[in-house]
Amino acid sequence: MVEEELAVFAREHSEIIGGLFRSSQAAQWSVRIEDFVRALWRAVQKSAVSGPAAERELLASIRAPDLALALACLAGNCAAWDHFSATYRPALYAAAYVFVHDEAKARDLADSLLAELYGLDAAAANRASRLAYFHGRSSLKTWLSAVLYRKFVDEYRRESRLEPLPEAPHEPPAAPQSASEEDDRRYAACLGGAVEAVLAELPTGEKLLLGYYYVQQMTLKQIGSLSGESEATLSRRLESLRKKLRKRIESHLRRVEKLSALEVDRCLDFASRGVLVDLDKVLKTE
Repeated sequence: MVEEELAVFAREHSEIIGGLFRSSQAAQWSVRIEDFVRALWRAVQKSAVSGPAAERELLASIRAPDLALALACLAGNCAAWDHFSATYRPALYAAAYVFVHDEAKARDLADSLLAELYGLDAAAANRASRLAYFHGRSSLKTWLSAVLYRKFVDEYRRESRLEPLPEAPHEPPAAPQSASEEDDRRYAACLGGAVEAVLAELPTGEKLLLGYYYVQQMTLKQIGSLSGESEATLSRRLESLRKKLRKRIESHLRRVEKLSALEVDRCLDFASRGVLVDLDKVLKTE
């Protein structure tokens, strides 16, 4: 049953999956397309979205390079682990120090998490790596910061059950979910406004392309029959347009909404659970 659902998923989203795989640098880490597709399917299964259109939006937000790196590490690729360690170990040490305010304790906390990521958690019966729970719906850096903070909280509670939990840092690492319903409403409003503003500024040709693909749910072949472009060209245009939109949305959140870098990350992470925007209205051309 699972394999049948996976096959249907791969067929329905073959175009966007292909674009994500090409942009993920998966080949650098020897990640197979089959494993990459399965990881994308799991990301969709873990979300609350339903329907092809919603699944496409979620897939478009996946951090493909981060997901490919995590998959390579899970597969035991030494080069991937070297890259992971060089890239994220210093950031984890810095984040841990913010929590405990002691260099030795910070290194112990970060190293303990790294051991769990390597699959060396002595308390786990199957010694599974925590990276198995990363689905690419946020950046790997954001996810690691959130996991580290939860680990800090858990360990503090174990060691000081009778003491009140200290307040989180002034700007705690982003969590996979908003801390409250108030945060949810705020981030939804900020993100919705940013998406509408950025889409409204697009030239007619780009609005048409997005409208054909996301609103009318046309295939690249169908769009090509109207525009005279090849499927490969349209796939590259969509991939480039998604990257441009993300940059502009991030810029809008910083400049207009006055969000900090951490708040922008949390806001974009919230997008994986859906943002209410009338695409048909916003992408309407004159």
